Amino acid sequence: MKISQNIISIYLKLPRKPKAVKGKINVACIGDSLTRGAGVRGKKKLTWEYFLNEKLGERYNVINCGISGCTLQKEGDCPYVDSTLFPYTLDLKADIYLVMLGSNDTKPQNWNEENYRRQLKDFLKGYMSLDNKPRVIVMIPVECYPEGSTGKVAFNINKDVIDNVLPKIIKETAEELDIETIDLLTPTINHEEWYADGVHPNGEGNRYLADFIFEHLK
Repeated sequence: MKISQNIISIYLKLPRKPKAVKGKINVACIGDSLTRGAGVRGKKKLTWEYFLNEKLGERYNVINCGISGCTLQKEGDCPYVDSTLFPYTLDLKADIYLVMLGSNDTKPQNWNEENYRRQLKDFLKGYMSLDNKPRVIVMIPVECYPEGSTGKVAFNINKDVIDNVLPKIIKETAEELDIETIDLLTPTINHEEWYADGVHPNGEGNRYLADFIFEHLK
C-alpha cells in the first residue's frame, strides 16, 4: 500500500508508545490536534489531559493519544487508523477511552457523511470489544470560529458541519451503541477567547474542557 508523504510526516511526529500504569485507572484520549494540544504549542501542562489528570487525582493516569491532522475516515488525508499509534491504543486496554475525532473530517477533501457515520460506529466498537470491557465515551468536538480578516475558519474546517451535522451523527451513534457522549460543542459556543486560532483551544480553553469532562466522569 502506498503511504502518502503527509502520513509519513505524521508518523515521524508521533509521541512515544503510550503506556498504561498498573494499579491506576488509565484514561486513553483518542483524537486529533484538539487532543494533542496544538493550541498550546506542545506545552504539556496546558493541555486538557493534564488539567483533567490533576482534577481526577493520583488514582488516575490520563494518556494523550492525539495526532494532529488526523481524520476518523479511512478515506481522509490522514486516517487515524493508518497511524502507528492506533494499534498501541488498543494494546493499552485502558479503563476509559475518550474519543474525539471529526474536525478534520469536515474539510472539503475529506467529508462524506455516510462514510463518517458508518466508520465512527466501527471505530468505537473496536474499543468496546476489548476483553477488559472499557468505558468508551465519544465526545462532540468543540466549536470553531472564523478568522476576522477572511470570515473563514482556519485549516478549511467546515463550521456548518461542526455545528449541525457532527453532533447529530455522534449522538445517534452513541445511542445506537448504548455508550456515553460528552458534548464539548455547546459549552464552547460564544467563547472565542478560549481559542488560540479559532480552532484549537488555548490554555484557558483547555482548562474549561477539562472541567466539563471531569464533571461527566465523576
